[in-house]
This record gives sequence, structure tokens and C-alpha cells, in this order.
Amino acid sequence: MKEQIKWVSLFKTKNRIEAYQVLSLLESKEIRCVPLDKIDSSYNNFGYFEVLVSEKNYLKAKSLLTENKKSG
Repeated sequence: MKEQIKWVSLFKTKNRIEAYQVLSLLESKEIRCVPLDKIDSSYNNFGYFEVLVSEKNYLKAKSLLTENKKSG
């Protein structure tokens, strides 16, 4: 039986570009991640973008984001 991946939220923002920058950073370090668009399509000002990572990679991904914020 195939193992189920448990996805957890790593990052939330209202800025689509910022979310995709985080996705790009994670993918460059070979951390599987998925974007989740929760912006209301009717108004575009309600909701947010979310970046999800697998539970087993959460600490590694969180550390990477923290390092990136310090250096950037």
C-alpha cells in the first residue's frame, strides 16, 4: 500500500509572488511542496495563498525559510 503524505502548512501570504518565491526556494533544495490558492476568485481580496510541505520535511523547510529571511 502506498504511503499517504500528510501535508502541513508552512507559509501563508496574500501575495502570490511571495508564495511562489517560497515554493521555488523549497524546490531548489528538493523539498516537495504544493501551493494552495485560497483567494476568493470573485473579489481577489479575501483569503490567502498557502505553501504546504510534507510533515516529515516541515522542520527542514521551516529552518530554510528562517535562514533565508536572515540573509535576505
